[in-house]
Amino acid sequence: MKLRQYLAESAQKMTKAGVDSPRLCAHVLVRQVLGLDRIGCVTQADRQLSASEMEALDALVARRAAGEPLAHITGSREFYGRDFRVTPHTLIPRPETELLIDKALEAAAKLESGGRLTERGLHFADLGTGSGCIGITLAMELPRWRGLLMDISSEAVKTAWHNARTLGAQASVVCIEGDLYRPPLTPGAYALLASNPPYIAEDERLMVMPEVLAHEPHGALFSPAGGLAHLEAVITAAASALAPGGCLLLEHGAAQGAETRRLLRAHSLFEAPVTHRDMAGLERCTVAYRAH
Repeated sequence: MKLRQYLAESAQKMTKAGVDSPRLCAHVLVRQVLGLDRIGCVTQADRQLSASEMEALDALVARRAAGEPLAHITGSREFYGRDFRVTPHTLIPRPETELLIDKALEAAAKLESGGRLTERGLHFADLGTGSGCIGITLAMELPRWRGLLMDISSEAVKTAWHNARTLGAQASVVCIEGDLYRPPLTPGAYALLASNPPYIAEDERLMVMPEVLAHEPHGALFSPAGGLAHLEAVITAAASALAPGGCLLLEHGAAQGAETRRLLRAHSLFEAPVTHRDMAGLERCTVAYRAH
């Protein structure tokens, strides 16, 4: 069978299985097995596939059709222009989380231009780091800064360390195991604190995609108190860990912007929280500064 035909037929199989973006999945899996880039899939469309290639491809297509996430099959997911290793112990990075990075970079520039930070004060923390996509991206985009990446899962910490080494950020970050409710953070030591904590309420479980429920860690998805418990824990930690004037950035659910702002206002140390919308127009990230 020619590559062109295989791409069409495998996309059709995944369409029937209800897979999201089946044509894209087919191309990604072909590139995974054949070592082609996007252009190669076009220029080699008439390539005759061998029996061993067909067998390897059929196995991956079957896994995707059965609902296994594409990122788990390939072992990685692109985030902010870099490939991050992902495992069943970490959330798969989402495009909407890139908004948090954009706002963190804006905040870092503001903090640096304010003249209040010395080189020794350029420290950030990423709480609930998972694959490390947030903290490592910040370290790569802010080469003068140093970061602490924390997760309660030892397996997630291992994955974050792997990504830090692979991407060349190992000298800029430290990855540790720790609990969001009792994070080992030095008071006043951080100019910036970012977090994408668990924020889905238990009663919203039926609204979560079956693929996510079956393959991603529930400890990184669900939070008590209507999905707000971990968000509140991060806010409490930030109230102590942030230096005066430091910035807190929180990703949250699309319907949690108002509640997140309320939680921030309940801590008198935070000033005028602002919620930002993602590309879909949904409230996704709230930013607040610790009072001087």
